[in-house]
Amino acid sequence: MDRLHRVLRALLRGALVEHGANAPSLVDIVVETGAEPRIWAEFANGYRASAPLRPDDCFAFCDAHAAWNLATLRSALRQEALQVYLVMRREHQLDRVRNQRTWVSEQMRRLGRGIAHSLRARRTHLIEDPNVGWFLDDRTSAAHQRGIRLLKENLSPAQLEQYERHAFFEVSGSTTGRRYRIRYGRSMNIDQLDKTGRRVCGWCFFPKGNLVAGDVMLAQKLAIELFEADALKSANKIW
Repeated sequence: MDRLHRVLRALLRGALVEHGANAPSLVDIVVETGAEPRIWAEFANGYRASAPLRPDDCFAFCDAHAAWNLATLRSALRQEALQVYLVMRREHQLDRVRNQRTWVSEQMRRLGRGIAHSLRARRTHLIEDPNVGWFLDDRTSAAHQRGIRLLKENLSPAQLEQYERHAFFEVSGSTTGRRYRIRYGRSMNIDQLDKTGRRVCGWCFFPKGNLVAGDVMLAQKLAIELFEADALKSANKIW
């Protein structure tokens, strides 16, 4: 890869790093002549990035694209940049999804380790729910307390305030942006809300295993905020 390609990719990568999931589309590539020539990348949201440009940086690119004047050089750079940036944005989004899934998996492992430790340390009362089978219901148990503590550690300040005051918190769906209210509980505890905060319907899904309420609610929160569409595919809708 010649140096001009490397400069171009560095400018495009800067936009991805700067804006994360909201990376803007590329609008134009501009070559600025003068005492200190520069190459500029311009994006749809007004973001601009530039790098110095030396004549010898362009030779291999110009030779490959037969771009021996400023107009054809700019046109060739723009066409190349649009194609490269499209691929880079896709790779960036895939990397974000992979990182999110890795993070969720680690949270689930933490939940499992905490529950196992609590059960070893203290016998916990189990009751039977016809919907989900046996589950932990001793609110004074170490497992319950650890579950609630882990849940609170992963709530935003606004969500934590809601939970402390009302024993529920709201989340936004990763795909649709819809509002959901997760109430204290292990099943049938998710409400979908409209724009005014009124209940539209309910949803019921929960992770496998005999988990305390805090662990279930955290898993529900992560699923909606990261993988809303997949979570609702496996959920039961409640009117």
